[in-house]
Amino acid sequence: MKSWSVAKVGLAAVLLLISAAAVRGDSLDVTLTQASQTVAQGTLVVTFGATISNPSSTDTVFLNADSSITSSTLVSVDDTPFLINAPLSLNPGQSSGPFALFNVDLPGNLAAGTYTGVFSILGGLDGVTFDTLSNSSFSVTVSSTTPEPGTMLLLAFGLVGLGLLVKRA
Repeated sequence: MKSWSVAKVGLAAVLLLISAAAVRGDSLDVTLTQASQTVAQGTLVVTFGATISNPSSTDTVFLNADSSITSSTLVSVDDTPFLINAPLSLNPGQSSGPFALFNVDLPGNLAAGTYTGVFSILGGLDGVTFDTLSNSSFSVTVSSTTPEPGTMLLLAFGLVGLGLLVKRA
């Protein structure tokens, strides 16, 4: 009989922890204006904008820091826009933005391809907490500036056709 009571108490404790985590006010909704961007080779900076919202109806959330990771060591995230533009805190139900959230810096000789990453906002219910409040996935596709063979063939046919027209006249 006692084991059944212990099991009920344990189950109640687990449910309490789960419900407490569900109503925590230390999370943010971050909506990137454009989570995937395509740029030409040679582009050096790609800016990602966002709107940040505090979904809590009771808690003010402090935005204390950020972190990021990328799929390539050749690509880096510059958080200067976050540091300049993001509010220090958001009151319950408040939104901020859209504004420039972060930049992705690309070397000029970066190979064509898709580079991904995650930008995270850290903070919590006070100015000294550094819990992860949000994770925003992003991607930058670098397209080749070299014309494709089909494009070159089309250009060649156009020039031949133009040459024939000039010769006829």
